[in-house]
Amino acid sequence: MKNGLIYENGELIYYESDHPRHAGVIKVDGDIYYISRHGRAVKGHHIVHGEMTNGLLKRGTYTFGEDYKLIKDSYVAPKNSKKNKKGAKKNKRSAFILPACLALALLLVAGAIWIKESRLPKPSDTPDTDTSTSDRIVLPTFDEEVLLCSPEAKLVYDGKLSVAKACASGNPYRAFVFSYELNGQDGLLKLSEHADLSNAKEYILAGKSVSLSIDNLKTNTTYYYQVTVAGENYTGNFKTAQSTRFLSIPGLYNTRDIGGGSTMDGKTVKQGMLIRGTEPDGLVETNCFLSTTDIPYVQQTFGFVCDLDLRADILFPGEYQSRLGEDVKHTFYEAPAFGAVFSTTYRPMLKNLFHELADPANYPMYMHCTYGADRTGTLIYLLQGVLGVAEEDMVREFQTTGFFFNKYAASNSLDVIRAGLENYPGDTLQEKIVNFLTTGVGVTQEEINSIRRILLEE
Repeated sequence: MKNGLIYENGELIYYESDHPRHAGVIKVDGDIYYISRHGRAVKGHHIVHGEMTNGLLKRGTYTFGEDYKLIKDSYVAPKNSKKNKKGAKKNKRSAFILPACLALALLLVAGAIWIKESRLPKPSDTPDTDTSTSDRIVLPTFDEEVLLCSPEAKLVYDGKLSVAKACASGNPYRAFVFSYELNGQDGLLKLSEHADLSNAKEYILAGKSVSLSIDNLKTNTTYYYQVTVAGENYTGNFKTAQSTRFLSIPGLYNTRDIGGGSTMDGKTVKQGMLIRGTEPDGLVETNCFLSTTDIPYVQQTFGFVCDLDLRADILFPGEYQSRLGEDVKHTFYEAPAFGAVFSTTYRPMLKNLFHELADPANYPMYMHCTYGADRTGTLIYLLQGVLGVAEEDMVREFQTTGFFFNKYAASNSLDVIRAGLENYPGDTLQEKIVNFLTTGVGVTQEEINSIRRILLEE
């Protein structure tokens, strides 16, 4: 349930019990905001009426900055303040007589005209002054890119804030919110990555509502939409901002797409191919459990064909079936974490695992251990090195788990991996990872090339 100030669709919205509220003046963490219609925080000059001050400000005009916060010493007294009243009182007596006479004369003339016109027959062709349905349809405009994560998570992605400082902000995921007013009529929203909308997803816009939340859109992607109301079509588009693609999958946590970012040679890691997260079956952590009713939604959204499980098979000695679906391929891997990847004990396992990663038939794939942290973080670190992702982005991807489990925000656990890779040739960390996998583990160069073909695009 949404409560408090939340950034959505490039705006700061104030929620109470999941509903946007026209709250007037509020105080949050020592800062003053003005919450206008539909819960929107205002910028620039704004008149604050007495009933909306909430005891925090005097009524009058104030200025709110680009961060929506009140600018100190920006108060401008209202025109009918006591000071202005004193000035007006001096001229009240001298200015009373003539205006009063003029007002009386105008009143007599207006009365005569009204009496005359009231006796005339009304024309039968008086135009209807009601606004047409289309004039009462209000749809969102997208002047800026749509953010699908918290502002703090975006700052982390852009290298402007450390995960250690940002993780206290809570869940970094933000759904896309389509705000609208349809004058009480129901509408149909079609949404697609393609302008022709031929395979667009469809959503019902309830006329009694004012917004629709849509989960798990891709980042750095242009979307096209069409809204149909009473037979009329309205079209538009928007682009989502580039950031970590956090995902909302009921019962799963620490869940995100490894795609969306760029490599050092200018390629892009494909989205929707490899999703990482927690276990889906509650074998270790009972809170991490994908319910039966949620499985169809997950499959429709992501289409997983492979459940790459980094846990040990001792957890389930019987015949295991993936919670992601009965047709989903599943394999237990007793995967290592951190420095253990260099142990000869795990080399056969790593070879088999990267063999699976090199098979295009295994995608889209869900990779997980128990918490999607240590073992998953280690394997994703090696995989990103194979793809040619920059080292700072590889570290950030690992530390992003800190949004869900605080201890990872400032973890130095990757240091032991970097130290172990120094034993392998290469001018860059990425080259060292490839040489470790090929010469130390036995992964073939063709498998390395196949992984790149599967997960990278120009």
